[in-house]
Amino acid sequence: MKRITILFLLLAASLHAQSIIQGDIKLNYSDSMFSDNAVKKEFGNVVKATTSWYAGDFFGEETVFAGVTVKNTGTKPMFFHYYVVFYDKDKNLVGATGQSSFGDQGLKPGEETQMASCMIGLPKDKYKAIASYQAVIYETDIPPKKK
Repeated sequence: MKRITILFLLLAASLHAQSIIQGDIKLNYSDSMFSDNAVKKEFGNVVKATTSWYAGDFFGEETVFAGVTVKNTGTKPMFFHYYVVFYDKDKNLVGATGQSSFGDQGLKPGEETQMASCMIGLPKDKYKAIASYQAVIYETDIPPKKK
């Protein structure tokens, strides 16, 4: 009985995984929507996430672009939630954003997609106060329940 319980716990853990990254950061400002100097970080288990974080202008508002490209490296469709928060030097929140997979089919094996709508509008020069970050991606092969 004990072995079955342990096996079940291991199986459940593999179905709902999370990957967290955190650290110090200095965001670069870019006039281009496709920044060459964006901060790149890679993390994730089956759903591999590659960040592209930078500051820039979005329709006249200074914005932190906190997008991520995700790729399903597994053999089953995957569903995910991505979140990132940015803090100042005193660990006060500057801004946060997130995005999830969409649809009933999930991210198919081998498929890659960009989550570009993760943006944080800020007052002028506020992005310069960002000193650290924390990001998480939750991933599962279990589709969301329909209502």
